[in-house]
Amino acid sequence: MRLMLTSSLLLLLVLVPVMLWSMARALPETTRHAAERVLATDVATLRDVLDAVEDQPHWRRGVARVERSGDGWAEIGARGRVLRFHWTERASAGYRLVFEDHHGLHGTWTATWASTAEGLRLRVEESITLRHPWSRLMARVFFDPDAFLTEWFDDLEAELSRRETTNG
Repeated sequence: MRLMLTSSLLLLLVLVPVMLWSMARALPETTRHAAERVLATDVATLRDVLDAVEDQPHWRRGVARVERSGDGWAEIGARGRVLRFHWTERASAGYRLVFEDHHGLHGTWTATWASTAEGLRLRVEESITLRHPWSRLMARVFFDPDAFLTEWFDDLEAELSRRETTNG
């Protein structure tokens, strides 16, 4: 009986990690997510908020501080995670940047906007690449990119509203 229990436990200890590794390897390295919203603001105000990256800790949840460096900046999260960013395009109708951390995550963030009768339509697209299979599996379990984009838009709208109220 004891031998059977030990064998079953050993089989479980081998089988579960192998199954998890197989699942992790099957996940795509790159995922893409997008969201859009119509904002009650103008292009100049939106660009001011996006350009002032050092102000992000004041209006974005989870950002503890921002440090400028060279042609980009580092965003330090409330839990100490560091993401490095730099602009690759800053055009009149949109911005594009790349980001990375020291754990192998990297990606692109693209924002495009257009004036409409309802307001300024902002579309954000993110492409996130995680090379290591365990990282992909952990990201699937612990991170919801769609909820993150929703939170980012909510924080942005609150900041735009605050600036509108302050600048009158």
